Amino acid sequence: MYTRRGDKGETDTGTGMRVTKGSHIIDTEGDFDELNSFVGFALVNTKWDDIRKDLEQVQVDLFVCGEHITAQGGRRTITEERVRWLEAKVNEYRKEYGKIKLFVIPGGSVESTSLHMARTVCRRLERDLVKSKDEVEISPVIEEYVNRLSSLLFFHSIISNRRLGIEERIWYLRELP
Repeated sequence: MYTRRGDKGETDTGTGMRVTKGSHIIDTEGDFDELNSFVGFALVNTKWDDIRKDLEQVQVDLFVCGEHITAQGGRRTITEERVRWLEAKVNEYRKEYGKIKLFVIPGGSVESTSLHMARTVCRRLERDLVKSKDEVEISPVIEEYVNRLSSLLFFHSIISNRRLGIEERIWYLRELP
């Protein structure tokens, strides 16, 4: 589909506001779209029903977050309940995994690596949300959701390797000479 309205570097937001495609809000919308695609990639690579179910819900939530931003809260919006859901999931996986040694070097398995890729896109989205606050109002709940989501994706990745019997590679901080 095309309209030719974006041929000169501008686009419409969900409120009808016309903005440059280089604006922070469009970067943020692109990040939501990219993250949703990476979550979909991780979803098709996972072997476990619990993680798959989580990722399916996350994809729906990401659309809701994106709609909230483009429509400036005029339609659906993410709620504190969704943030609490993420926190409960992180706590479940934390119990399963046990003590965490930071910093984990991404890798080990396709399952884990695809989740790490989604996690890093999520972190970029979080940074771009902060930049977007210069242009539009961003609900603090969306910022909380994205922050917790990166934690969930991290736990999904390390749990995936653990369930496959793959030991994480750990990068240790050392004193420099």
